Amino acid sequence: MVIITRIGERLKRCASYVFDYLVKVRINEGSSRTSVSESAKLNIPVSCLYKQGKHNVVITEINDSDPIDLRIVKLLAVFLQSKSSSHASETKKEEVLKGLKEILGDTANLSNATVQIIVGMIYNHEGLFEDALKVLARHNRNLECFALIIQIYLQLDRLDLAKREIAATKTWAEDAMLAQLVKAWDGDKYQEAYYIYEEIAQSPSPNTVKVLNGQAVCNIHLGRYPEAENLLLEALNKNNSDPDTLVNLIMISNLIGKPTEVINRYITQLKEVAPNHVFLQDLELKTSLFDHSAQRFALV
Repeated sequence: MVIITRIGERLKRCASYVFDYLVKVRINEGSSRTSVSESAKLNIPVSCLYKQGKHNVVITEINDSDPIDLRIVKLLAVFLQSKSSSHASETKKEEVLKGLKEILGDTANLSNATVQIIVGMIYNHEGLFEDALKVLARHNRNLECFALIIQIYLQLDRLDLAKREIAATKTWAEDAMLAQLVKAWDGDKYQEAYYIYEEIAQSPSPNTVKVLNGQAVCNIHLGRYPEAENLLLEALNKNNSDPDTLVNLIMISNLIGKPTEVINRYITQLKEVAPNHVFLQDLELKTSLFDHSAQRFALV
């Protein structure tokens, strides 16, 4: 049995998908705090993490004596590894959270943009929203921190705080691409959000899997299901192991009445690439609750 999650929740999660992608790009470029050589050093482990998925390479190559920008990336590698494998995942998560606490214990690290972003990402994924906001609030006009703050407010259903944050940021970042993406997440103007994603897709940058997912989610809200499916299939063709694409394909397949075997195939793929995905956990819970309720009624 397939359970469809609320589309509104998927729109909020879409912010997370696009944000994670932008953080990868931003860290690759290197923050303004680092020298050219340090940026180059940071580029290598991040490339291993996101382009090649080589978590162990990053974990092995980065030492405790390396700069904080590299050590925090190592913790991110451990965290990502714990998400991709059920083996000793809880132990690894505890190790990461302990490491983050030690890093934050040094007040000099609290103003480091790379630390703020990665700590905020990990805390957000773990549902530690208050802790994430405390760290992110220290940012000095950093767009990635600002975007993650907005995402957390949306997850907490605090649209009022999200709107206030966006209004305050317009004075210094209204024209930036990430600011435009945040605007696309805001409120219920789905057509306007779609136009923003479409403009980004037509920019010199390649049309990424995350942007395609953003366009698809907007189309779902606008009732344009065939268009949404086409975009998601394009994303799947670019990367057949992207969990977000698979989750959205499960949703759209339900909405347009695809055969059960098609939906189950996507669910199986999701279980293979992201066995601990929150969608699968929710699916298992809802299926269990349904089966329990069904036992109360006898079939005639």
